[in-house]
Amino acid sequence: MNARNRTFTRSRRSFLKLTGAGAATLALSGVARPLAHAQSTPGAAGGEVKMLIRQPVTLNPFFSTSGNEQQIERLVFGSLVKSSDQLQPTPDLAETIDAAPDGLTYTFTLHEGLVFNDGEPLTSADVVFTFQKAVLPTIGSVWQGRLQAITGAKDFAGGSADAVSGLETPDERTVVINLEAPDSTFLLTLSDYSGLAILPEHALADTPDDQWANITFLQPPFVSGGAYNLVTAAQDQYIELVRSETYTVRTPNLDRILLPVRTPDVALGEMQTGDLDIMPLPVDEIETVERMEGVSVVSVQSPMMTHIVINNLSPYLADKRIRQAMMYAIDRASILANILGGQGEITNSPIFGPDWMGIPEGLNEYPYDPDKAKALLAEMGWDPNQTIVALAVPPVESVSEIMAQQINDVGIKFELLQTDIAELIARITGPDPDFDAFMNGGDTYRADPNISALFYDSSQITPTGSNYSSYSNPALDELYVQGRSTNDLEERKRIYTEAAKMLNEDVPNIFLWSPNSFFAVNDRVQGFMGPGYVDNRLWNADEWSVTS
Repeated sequence: MNARNRTFTRSRRSFLKLTGAGAATLALSGVARPLAHAQSTPGAAGGEVKMLIRQPVTLNPFFSTSGNEQQIERLVFGSLVKSSDQLQPTPDLAETIDAAPDGLTYTFTLHEGLVFNDGEPLTSADVVFTFQKAVLPTIGSVWQGRLQAITGAKDFAGGSADAVSGLETPDERTVVINLEAPDSTFLLTLSDYSGLAILPEHALADTPDDQWANITFLQPPFVSGGAYNLVTAAQDQYIELVRSETYTVRTPNLDRILLPVRTPDVALGEMQTGDLDIMPLPVDEIETVERMEGVSVVSVQSPMMTHIVINNLSPYLADKRIRQAMMYAIDRASILANILGGQGEITNSPIFGPDWMGIPEGLNEYPYDPDKAKALLAEMGWDPNQTIVALAVPPVESVSEIMAQQINDVGIKFELLQTDIAELIARITGPDPDFDAFMNGGDTYRADPNISALFYDSSQITPTGSNYSSYSNPALDELYVQGRSTNDLEERKRIYTEAAKMLNEDVPNIFLWSPNSFFAVNDRVQGFMGPGYVDNRLWNADEWSVTS
């Protein structure tokens, strides 16, 4: 089916309309939250902004595993729903989002007149094409597990159906998504990181399933429907985005967004000279930036959790006592206070927000206790000659080295192995994970407790999803089902508190802390709204402007 000859299914389902005066709202977790676009920032049109990024491994929306990449993909391709600075689902290509009272059906109405940058219309058929391709195991997208909740997705993925029955297209602007079970967090799943980019059916329909992983989208030009076109991707140098003249949602203010790839020390120098406008800021460089003329520091409470991911399939890491011992071995409070400047909070499970949830009560706080760690090791008969190798992407921070030494001090050989991001992703995302541990500092846990399901539910074990630790607990899986099936906040809090206790006891990964996010921003940039999730900096880039 190509863009010029499309058919659409007719839906007869009735919906609870939640749109207001120019804005849509959705009852998320029992709280009505705005889903309208923020107003564009007043300012002169034109100009460019330069923002630091890491070198992308790929800009293929089906295979990128980092928000660093997905924020670019969302801006270039557009998504149904994106994640705001407050980690709330926000319409993107969708003009309105409506939810049925039963929590089983979500309806997205696309903005009128959407077109790709080659002039072809962007319609509901492209959305269905993207979602159906994303669930196919023959393609192997990291989104496969996240979309299994859609009615008929499993049948389509298994080859027993010709289409995903839960995806309906009443007309060119409407997409109806039906779920197998009520899910009050479905929009959070769709908008996680930055949102699933919508791909052009007419340009990609003939791509064999086994070739999708080879599409890097790093060789522009290519067909896309977002606010900016990717025109240059110079390896280890920069990515250049230029305003799309076919984008009809709004007219972006900036002519160009340049995304240079730099080491942090070089980037700081360029902030000083004005050759860089925006960068994530390490805690130990805050005072340096505060002394810069014309540059401000933006601080945001982070939804992230810094942690050490553990391969639970490893025979010498499968016993929870070794993981508990590592928790006791690390002086997290001292590191947070003295190395990270107290900018964050200790986490003892991946469930620690939002406000209605708070920090679950009744958790083991794993205080620094080397003797307790040694006792656990003796109890399990730990082999002191066994080495645990933790993958770390340069630059390896001093915090990682301190933690490694503290773990060694209790009798666990714990070594850091520097590797590049491409090798790290290859080793952690395959069907047979090739790692003991890796240092990790992402994921948007604070937005909703069910976000943790993306990383701890059995259905999300890699390569289907983002459960890189391969942790499996059927009782926890059932709690996740219960937790997202209701909008009753008290009931959800009870359910997720129980889930937090399970994760706190099993410590499938080494929970560390939730650090604040900091950004250095040139004062000439208007409209930048620092996100809690540091790799979502481009979430409203189509609304930025510059004063000079």
